[in-house]
Amino acid sequence: MALVASLPVVAKQSDRNEPVDVHSKSFDGSQQPNGKVIWTTNVILTQGTLKITGDKATGYLDADNNITRVVVDGKPATIHQLDEQNEPMDGQALNIDYKVDQDFAVLTGNAKVKQPVKGSAEGDKLTYNTKDSTMTGESNGAAPVHMTFQPKNKPAAAPATPATPAPDTKKP
Repeated sequence: MALVASLPVVAKQSDRNEPVDVHSKSFDGSQQPNGKVIWTTNVILTQGTLKITGDKATGYLDADNNITRVVVDGKPATIHQLDEQNEPMDGQALNIDYKVDQDFAVLTGNAKVKQPVKGSAEGDKLTYNTKDSTMTGESNGAAPVHMTFQPKNKPAAAPATPATPAPDTKKP
């Protein structure tokens, strides 16, 4: 079962101009063109408003030594980013495969994406495109794909005015 949703998840494009910062207990690899680096234990990767966490992350580098893809495993692995309206998007899954150069991330294994103002989605596999605001979801097991849409904010009703008490007509 596949589902295309209109939950906008456009990542903040200015994040791409920020440096990538990675913290972990250890790493293996080098910053070589077309290389790969594996970070393990308490991995935290940030770039602007983007924050990805997990137990293990593998970063793939291009010929210019830029990270083009990050594959993160965790219990769960998480992803957080603000969109162009500074609204948060939070995702979690057992595996997150973020193909930076292709503008999409695939969350697999008990995947969940939440946007407090817009809604949420859950499924075995969620794929969101950070460039064109589309998301797909699928379920391979017994549990269905599930989505919740938040209602548009309605103008608040004017507060009710308290009733004026009747004048006291009793004489002492």
